[in-house]
Amino acid sequence: MKLRCLLLQLSMCISLLSANSAIARTLVIGTISDEPVKEIRTYLPFVKYLAKQLETSGINDGKVVIARDIDHMANLIRKGEVDLFVDSPLVALAINEKTGFQLLARRWKKGTAEYHSVVFVRQNSDIASVRDLDGRVVAFEESFSSSGHLLPRITMEQMGVSLTHLPNLQSNVPSEQSGFVFTGDDENTMEWVLRGRVDAGAMSMANFTKRAAANRADLKIILKTANIPRHSVSLSPTVAPQLFSAIEAALFSMHDSEEGKSVLENFERTTKFDPIPLAMMAQLELFQIPVFRLVDEN
Repeated sequence: MKLRCLLLQLSMCISLLSANSAIARTLVIGTISDEPVKEIRTYLPFVKYLAKQLETSGINDGKVVIARDIDHMANLIRKGEVDLFVDSPLVALAINEKTGFQLLARRWKKGTAEYHSVVFVRQNSDIASVRDLDGRVVAFEESFSSSGHLLPRITMEQMGVSLTHLPNLQSNVPSEQSGFVFTGDDENTMEWVLRGRVDAGAMSMANFTKRAAANRADLKIILKTANIPRHSVSLSPTVAPQLFSAIEAALFSMHDSEEGKSVLENFERTTKFDPIPLAMMAQLELFQIPVFRLVDEN
């Protein structure tokens, strides 16, 4: 009788372990980069930490997936291969529009909670505002740059500026429009403005301050955009409510423990994760459709 009870208990334990094993799964974090090996090394300790915090919620491991561009990431998400997406909030808006992902948190990347972009010209220019850019040329960084293209361009268009892409600097600009070109790098944007190759340039305020350096007196800012989160985290709508709450709690409490602080510091000097302020979230919602349109045309 005792043996029968013992065998029954053993069988129940095995069944329970098997059930738990079947339920347990890997948490997958995705981002976009053209340097996949470097990004995996950067993100892996972070996702491993999260997986450890989420063991009681059925997570037994963490994995990083790197996509080459927005469409690639959207395809991975549609296949159910990504749970969390970590990237610029404007890139996230495009991803969210394509996949149904939702913004979850703000990431204080490199200790910065938020940023804004600026449009600038030479100090001796007769351009006083972006509305004076008709028939002129603006330099953006690259098509998928949030601070060097999407944010300033959307802001300009919301102010009534009509922008048309120029194949090169020799192209004619329609008199009632502003032409734009891509420089490929903020450093190039700054040099092109200073040398008079273009009439105006756009980049984040932080990069403007860094790149202008000794030439700051030779430049003037004609537009400052609204602030947006420095980085963001988006979550799959397929994540169960219990796991959703557990992920949120794990992210928002990371900076409260020594282990969490250490992981954050090694994760590109992240200070913490916190909720996106309501006013900022409302601003991002206004950008959702314009961002999707710009990204979809490239």
